[in-house]
Amino acid sequence: MLFALTVLLSASLVFLVQPMLARLLLPYFGGGAQIWTAALLFFQTALLGGYLYAHLLSRYANLTQQRLWHSGLLLLAVASLLLLDAKPDPQAAPLSGILSYLALAIGLPYLLLSATAPLVQHWFAARYPQQSPYRLYALSNLGSFAALLSYPFLVEPYLALPQQQAYWTGGFILFSGCILVLLWQSLAQSKLLPAAPLTLRRGHSARYLALSAAGVVLLLAVTQQLTQNVPPVPFLWVVPLALYLLSFTLVFNRDSWYQRAIWLYLFAICLVVALLLFYLGRQFDWLSQLLLYLMLLFSGCMLCHGELARSKPSREQLTAFYLLLAAGGVLGGLLVNLLAPLLFSRYWEFPLVLLAILWLVTLHNWRRQAVWQTATALLAGGIFIGSFLLIEQQLGRQDISSSRNFYGSLIVRDVELNGQRQRQLIDGTTSHGAQYLDERKAMQPLSYYRPGTGVALAIAHFLPADPARSSSQLSRRHLGLVGLGAGALAAYGRSGDLLQFYEINPAVIEAAQQHFSYLAQSEAEIRLQLGDARQLLQQQLAEQGSQQFDLLVLDAFSSDAIPQHLLTTEALALYWQHLLPDGVLAVHISNNYLDLSSVLRNQAAALGLEAVFIPTPADTDNPAATEWVLLSRNQRFLQQDSIRHASRPWPRPLRPEVRWTDQHSNLFQVLK
Repeated sequence: MLFALTVLLSASLVFLVQPMLARLLLPYFGGGAQIWTAALLFFQTALLGGYLYAHLLSRYANLTQQRLWHSGLLLLAVASLLLLDAKPDPQAAPLSGILSYLALAIGLPYLLLSATAPLVQHWFAARYPQQSPYRLYALSNLGSFAALLSYPFLVEPYLALPQQQAYWTGGFILFSGCILVLLWQSLAQSKLLPAAPLTLRRGHSARYLALSAAGVVLLLAVTQQLTQNVPPVPFLWVVPLALYLLSFTLVFNRDSWYQRAIWLYLFAICLVVALLLFYLGRQFDWLSQLLLYLMLLFSGCMLCHGELARSKPSREQLTAFYLLLAAGGVLGGLLVNLLAPLLFSRYWEFPLVLLAILWLVTLHNWRRQAVWQTATALLAGGIFIGSFLLIEQQLGRQDISSSRNFYGSLIVRDVELNGQRQRQLIDGTTSHGAQYLDERKAMQPLSYYRPGTGVALAIAHFLPADPARSSSQLSRRHLGLVGLGAGALAAYGRSGDLLQFYEINPAVIEAAQQHFSYLAQSEAEIRLQLGDARQLLQQQLAEQGSQQFDLLVLDAFSSDAIPQHLLTTEALALYWQHLLPDGVLAVHISNNYLDLSSVLRNQAAALGLEAVFIPTPADTDNPAATEWVLLSRNQRFLQQDSIRHASRPWPRPLRPEVRWTDQHSNLFQVLK
């Protein structure tokens, strides 16, 4: 019983702390989906460290040494939990900043938690030689699965982040007590045999690594696709990870639960679905995308992990076997975080890992299987990847440039709409600005920023509340703009104006300067600030005081998702510290999946502001409908005919319970 309880506790703590700390990191590094990918790289690496520690301890230390060494590290880990209150450094490079913070805050406790499953199974195998320790591995994955699903549904909705950290700390102390009792009482009479080295036929180690790495790459690739257009919240992190773990639980609990032919058939169907999702995903509603991606993920993981379970070694080699699986996980994380951004300008690891899984499973015994089976597998894989290449070639004919970094994939593409040539800036799957290639029309903003949209009206018709200040106020307007895109809003700048852009992605700044002329041809003075807008504004407030903006535009999107930390109560309060008392906050809320109107209406009410909803329908030159919200207490501005005539009733009834703070936000409340 104590063996099972210890394994369950350790697994639950491992997978509760992952979304908790990733959620904490979001405001510090831009709020993008890549934060979760980087965090998973740390957790996979720490898991490998834990498995290596477990293997070395069980192989080279006797029971007395294991007791003393492990007990000492546990006590040191409990003391180190004080570092959970440390704060990330937002000035650090994103990947290194995330990894260094996690190593400091949770490194030793997480390593010991990760070592628990193989260690306890090794101790169990020595104490009960007639029973299979692999059942404890399945139990560990079941605990992980339950903990993950509890986070978005039970933990995050009801507990603020400080409370989550406090409860997790208490859980780790309880776990430490269980392991100490296990070491000093339950194993008091046991004689443990050292763990055996992993001795495999040539090629088996490489296959273990490849299958384990493929499962992790598929997990990260699917999560990336899911969170391109919806904010990267814990629900969209933990559900894919939970299915990944469930596949481990099923195949290691009972051999009969993995039927290769069935899962291979389902996976083959999913390959066709993958083509549609990769290029036409925005044509599907959010729930359909979620279900299709998860079906693809689960079938692929069942194949990878089923093949691993089918070829697992004897119990004496289990710690070394787990070490190889963890090494494969780290390899997968490194491929996605380090290698893929260097090699690919788009998320090509998604189709490539699907091809790798297909061939790893179907061509494993190609020398022994029938020629037609090998030929079928090669042909199916060739058709699949050939289809991707053909579509990519057709779409890429008009590409001017493409790049990829920590913040996502960026493409500059020339297109023709309604007989007019336009250049578009595409982030992920979403256009972030466009410009006519005809020089005579080049300074006419397009898309979400065209004349008549909420932001265009706000800039063009801004008036200070005090008429006496009008002449001086209008001669030099100070505008803050969060999110640069193609730089289209610079076209509205007049001589004497100061436009201060905040942009987190250096690739966006480079694209706007090299491939679009809005910034260069603007009559206003342009200043570009590189970094997360909220962090920069907080720093400016502390060092320089208020920026005294007349108008602040919030248009920071990653693909189609706005980072949540830019819409919390604390964020809105910060913006108003930088705005003049009669200033205007313009927020872009166009979105295929989320209705952010209640979020802003509630924030406006709390700050004593009036919120106005201004939608703009699509037209022949601008196929995207646009929605902006203007927040202000400046009635002289709000009561102008141009603003009143453009405003419309709110698209949905107000939901008073929808309030986002830094400690709590619920995506389910705003899903369309």
